Amino acid sequence: MLTSSEIKKTKPSPENYPLRSLHISFKRLLFSLLITLGIIVFLFTQISLEDLSVLLKSIDPLCATWAAAGYLLAVFLRAVRYRQLLHSREVPLPQLFRISAFYHLSLMVLPSKLGELTYPYLLSRTGGTSITEGMASLIASRVYDFFIILLVFSFAAIGFRAYFNVELPIVLILSSVLIGIIVFGFLYVGPLLRVFSDLIGRFSRRMGAKGGRSFQWLQKKGYEMAEDFSAIQARRNYLPVMLTSLCSWLAIFSVFYAFMKGFGIEISFLRVVSGSTISVITNALPISGIGNWGTMEAGWSLGFLMAGLSKEKAIATGFGVHIALFVIAAVTGFICWIVPNILDVVRRRRQKQ
Repeated sequence: MLTSSEIKKTKPSPENYPLRSLHISFKRLLFSLLITLGIIVFLFTQISLEDLSVLLKSIDPLCATWAAAGYLLAVFLRAVRYRQLLHSREVPLPQLFRISAFYHLSLMVLPSKLGELTYPYLLSRTGGTSITEGMASLIASRVYDFFIILLVFSFAAIGFRAYFNVELPIVLILSSVLIGIIVFGFLYVGPLLRVFSDLIGRFSRRMGAKGGRSFQWLQKKGYEMAEDFSAIQARRNYLPVMLTSLCSWLAIFSVFYAFMKGFGIEISFLRVVSGSTISVITNALPISGIGNWGTMEAGWSLGFLMAGLSKEKAIATGFGVHIALFVIAAVTGFICWIVPNILDVVRRRRQKQ
């Protein structure tokens, strides 16, 4: 078994570096596609394409602009949070904004949860950080997200207590237990990763030469990620990161509210927060879909049925919001790609002159 000091000296060979290829098997892609199509087809048995078309055409341009501004603010705040969590170097905020924009776009187009890997990959390629630091900061940011969402869900449970088949105290206790597990896991993730890496090292020793290098690579990355988590926790900037996370979620909820107002749906901001929280939770489930298409609409429909919307409006607005968000994310990603390239061309021409 490798020790921590020996692992730091071990350099994995390029062929054992799985994140470079981001390979997806055909079967897994087909499975993800079938799940997405199955959910979408089922939802469209409840509404028609004409209902969705009428809804999209009726959106208020002012509300759409409001939603776009809210989305940009949310992406910017996520970039600020990533900068708060990174410890090895100061990555420029504009660069983190572009990475955040591409990351959120990839979550809408890539199958399964593969989109999550684009953040550490892009951060490593353009920001110069290690893959493990990117993974550690991503997991830490997700922990803050889940903490806030569970708090929101607890308040939503109070508003939706008539729709739950269990008593409200049970829901609140369950949410509190989940929050406690998340906090405990975040505080002790470093030691847990070291224990996990030691177990991998013992397993690789039993495997011998056959497959041993792959497990040694995993052991090394486990130790590196544990060190990255320890460095993140050593900064003790829990409150700033929490406030940034909270503000980013308020921006996201304001985007949802702007779209609902733009579609002509009269609903309060608190009901939008409560209804969309169910959609956010379903997106976090380990369901292998394509870019959360189908799963978001299913969670959205359930949440806004509980919020008092009709079945047709709940399903149609779920698709409408997702499509509109995708358009905004695609335009943002394109701008973040084209602007640096144009500036680079201009800079090269000036250097030649």
